[in-house]
Amino acid sequence: MMNNSEILTANKIVKTIIRQANAPEIKILQGINLTVHQGEFLSILGPSGSGKTTLLRCLSGLMQPTSGQVHILNQNLYQLSDRKLAQLRRKEISYIFQSYNLLPALPVYDNIVLPLRLGKQKVQPQKVSNLLEELNFTADLKQFPGRLSGGEQQKVAIARALMMDAQIIFADEPTGALDSISRQLIFDQLKKLVDRGVCVIMVTHDIELASKTDRALILQDGQIIQEFMQPTEAELLQAMTSKEGAS
Repeated sequence: MMNNSEILTANKIVKTIIRQANAPEIKILQGINLTVHQGEFLSILGPSGSGKTTLLRCLSGLMQPTSGQVHILNQNLYQLSDRKLAQLRRKEISYIFQSYNLLPALPVYDNIVLPLRLGKQKVQPQKVSNLLEELNFTADLKQFPGRLSGGEQQKVAIARALMMDAQIIFADEPTGALDSISRQLIFDQLKKLVDRGVCVIMVTHDIELASKTDRALILQDGQIIQEFMQPTEAELLQAMTSKEGAS
């Protein structure tokens, strides 16, 4: 349930990279300005290579922008010490990685509760069990990630993020490896958290799911070129079709 309290602000975020020596800089992000509120479900869409994942990483503290500022909970992310940034990310931020980022040497259960243990928070086995049941995860919790399917690994990564009592969740293609039933289950879990006041910022190619979020941004060539409040599937499809055709 969105309220007027700003949880994240980004001001003139620029990210440039140099792919090889003596080559010109490539601008991945070109001056992004963004304000996100508590309890808001924001989706970010755009063609491949438009800068979506880079933006998510800059907003969450995983990647420092070349210039610009990001504030989360009134703290300037890139003026914090490494220790304070790690503390903020451990307590207030969860991140669902597109590539899962599971630790192969730890079984499923230990992967899920690892952030709680690192943050010295109490582990509640029943809470883990309940969440996995809601996600329709049926594999053995003693299994190692490498023995799971891509969809099962994605559910483990999502469960790990949802176990935290974070105020803001960054989700990079959280439903990409899932079938339609599992996609809806994951979306419903994220929506439940939003209804409780958690902010979710989701990068997705899934126009159907994006149409169920509070706000959708269309990114192209590192710039926000369109914004939709209470987006509909039809307008997002039209926007994405025209942008991909133009790129």
